[in-house]
Amino acid sequence: MPEALKGYMKVVGRKGEPKWDVLRIDPMQRMMIELRRGRPFIPKGVWRFRSFDEADEWTRKMLTR
Repeated sequence: MPEALKGYMKVVGRKGEPKWDVLRIDPMQRMMIELRRGRPFIPKGVWRFRSFDEADEWTRKMLTR
């Protein structure tokens, strides 16, 4: 092995700083929980719909209630 390549490592990608800081988002998250009064965005369970459009409409209704 040539001396120039000894210890050489190819870097494909670099891990940068995280895009979101959890500590900065925390106050907004707490405010959203307080505004929803503990209710989840979408009720849990199994839901059956006749079409994707009907499911999308129901989801929008649940998110904006």
